[in-house]
Amino acid sequence: MIYTVPPGAHLITQVNTQLVGAAAMSGLFMATSCSGGPCVSVYTDPTTNQIVITANQNTPGTVAAPPKPKRTSAPVVRKPVVHTTVAKPKPSTWIPYALRPTPKYTYRPAVKKVVHKTSVVAAVTTAAVNLSDEITKLLPGNHLLYQPVSDPLAGVPVYFWSDAGSIFNIATSILGIGVNVVLQPSFAWDFGDGTTMTTSNPGGAYPNKSVTHTYASSGNYTASLTISWAGTWASQGSVLPVLGGAIVQNMSSQITVAPGPTNYTG
Repeated sequence: MIYTVPPGAHLITQVNTQLVGAAAMSGLFMATSCSGGPCVSVYTDPTTNQIVITANQNTPGTVAAPPKPKRTSAPVVRKPVVHTTVAKPKPSTWIPYALRPTPKYTYRPAVKKVVHKTSVVAAVTTAAVNLSDEITKLLPGNHLLYQPVSDPLAGVPVYFWSDAGSIFNIATSILGIGVNVVLQPSFAWDFGDGTTMTTSNPGGAYPNKSVTHTYASSGNYTASLTISWAGTWASQGSVLPVLGGAIVQNMSSQITVAPGPTNYTG
């Protein structure tokens, strides 16, 4: 499973220390969860700017038992009948033909010979199978928004916010194993006049005052926002940190501030 970061985002190699520290204190700091099933890993890839969720499983090969030997019978071999004749005695005197002894014949019984042949069948072996899976999904949007959109006034608050949201949560199944990923953002604002703010709140349009800034004078300013995503993932009874570093999204916007009133009360 691969979560792709929108264009303009990049990775830093420092993991959110609070999340990693909490995982280490709980004894759950590990990169892979197996628990007798497919091994699942969640980490960031600095070369592709992605969150990678993988699952791999090796299915051992099996050996089929050979079948029982089959016996086959060879054809019956019959020996030829042997005739034996009693030899005629040599008469000392001539005997008439009618008085000559009758020859005697004896028969030898046929012998059946059975030959058993055994068929040998080799065992059948199936090779091991390697299973793996990956899925892709975009992270939330990364736009810097402010209000009023046109002609903000000096001395009057400007409302800022991001459409990224305050949490990213995805639940999915990979190779039959449930995986739940939770990422939380940190918003670092730079309003372009030397004023900065860091918060976990994405801000909002009027009347949400969680992220506002008042420019003291008119002019052109470049407001920028850096969002750092880090968090944990859960699978097979384990809660683990997403390793590899936080994912960082950068965005900016040009703001032209017009001269404002001398006195303003909000």
